[in-house]
Amino acid sequence: FVALCISFLCVLGRAKATINMMRTLHVIGRQLTSSKCGAASSRLLFALPFVASSPSSLALAPRTGPGLQMIRTFTGVPQAEMPDPTLERCSSCFFPTEFHHVPLINVRPVSHDTKVYTFGLPPRVSLSLPVCACILLQGYDANGQPVVRPYTPISSNHVTGQFDLLVKHYDKGVVSQWLASQTAGTLVAFKHIPFNIKAQYPFTGRTKLNMICGGTGVTPMYQALLELASNPSDALQVTCLIANKAVTDILLREELEAIVKQSNGRIKVVHVIGDRPDQPPIPGWGGEVGWVDEAKIQKYCFKPDPDVLTLVCGVPPLYHLLCGPRTDPQVKEGTVLHRLGYTDDMVSKM
Repeated sequence: FVALCISFLCVLGRAKATINMMRTLHVIGRQLTSSKCGAASSRLLFALPFVASSPSSLALAPRTGPGLQMIRTFTGVPQAEMPDPTLERCSSCFFPTEFHHVPLINVRPVSHDTKVYTFGLPPRVSLSLPVCACILLQGYDANGQPVVRPYTPISSNHVTGQFDLLVKHYDKGVVSQWLASQTAGTLVAFKHIPFNIKAQYPFTGRTKLNMICGGTGVTPMYQALLELASNPSDALQVTCLIANKAVTDILLREELEAIVKQSNGRIKVVHVIGDRPDQPPIPGWGGEVGWVDEAKIQKYCFKPDPDVLTLVCGVPPLYHLLCGPRTDPQVKEGTVLHRLGYTDDMVSKM
């Protein structure tokens, strides 16, 4: 009945009455979730598919399980709330192991097919994500069914109140296409699970890092490089090989150049451009062409050694070529890194 009333008022354009009704629901909802009222009543109330976008509004995040949250706003964009403290966590990350909604607050194009999405956190709260690690974003397919994909933020843990994701939009990318259709104010669900935690800074026992990545696979490398650059006492030496199909596809180029410049020579970044192994010279490009292959790894990367760690991230074909599937912690026999002598403990699949 309440949902029908709200829908009717919205259709009539009676914004003031709608806002008042939503404020009332907010109070009722708080009472429901903090009392011993039946779970069914709570689910019914918070299943209302309403997200307001007017300057004076209130938005409800859908209930997807434990950790019910309500988000209020009077500025046009919802404000994030802290997750239920009773929910399980696997690290210092803001997000628990169950989905928690936060608002999309800004979208900024950075290339023809890539955007930076900024999501809100509570004031003065950091994402506090371990380095290196990613979070899981829940989007939806054309049938409205949930689909989950991992993303590594490109904002430092020193940033509070928000975090950034760099997302490349693929034609057949279900989640990236869903995200591209969203606007500021949309509530998006994230969680963080143990599998998302990879090799951890400061990479104890290692003195040299190889980073091999393609496309948006640069994001976990950038996450680690930000941490390296923020620590003046860090002495790790790093070589980063980044593959892209075209020069215009290079992501975070200026940011990476700035990190290299302040590293005093201990961080090197090499871009490899091409859409096939035998890529001919590219007009205006004086760097490496083709794919990241055995020859380029031998030319630029640190040789296999117990004090060397090689991080790999990219699309599935890159994993299969270099070290085997991302979900398999072992370096697959016959892959490039295996042939070059890198062992399982020398490689981390991001």
